[in-house]
Amino acid sequence: MRRYGFHPPLYGDVLLKSIVIAALIVLAIACGSDSDDSAAVAPDSDGTNEYGFDVSMTARPGSTFTIDDVKAAGWKSSKEFPVDQLEGATAVWFGFYQQKNLEVWVYDDHEDAVDLGSGPAEEIVAATRGVSGGGAGPYMKQTTHYGAYGIVGNLLILCESEVAVCESLADALP
Repeated sequence: MRRYGFHPPLYGDVLLKSIVIAALIVLAIACGSDSDDSAAVAPDSDGTNEYGFDVSMTARPGSTFTIDDVKAAGWKSSKEFPVDQLEGATAVWFGFYQQKNLEVWVYDDHEDAVDLGSGPAEEIVAATRGVSGGGAGPYMKQTTHYGAYGIVGNLLILCESEVAVCESLADALP
């Protein structure tokens, strides 16, 4: 029999509030950690980060491409930058491929792309992968985040989100 003015305890509400509070505490602890995120995403020697995501690829080491070859593959150029910030680069371009931002660094040969371009590319990927609001390629403002890079012949390509975009462009090159 139900009496007016008496309400049984609302265990469901108490449980729900407890879960929400616990989740907020866990989130606050995770977001407040002092760990160095750039070390967590730096590429390993096999081209993956510590989470197993591919962040680099190498293809067609014996090939030499021009920026016209990249354009012919479907990449849309937007702006050319001076090469003074990248040792050994002969051209630096920003553009789009498959609706993603790509920066293309042109070197004389594959060895230069590997020896001179890999270090800066790894730093950029480590600094910008999964980051919101900070870091970018050497010529871009704080808006483009590169999650991967590819070395295709004499080209080093910074890819906005993932290495699959670099692989797709590499496959499309003549």
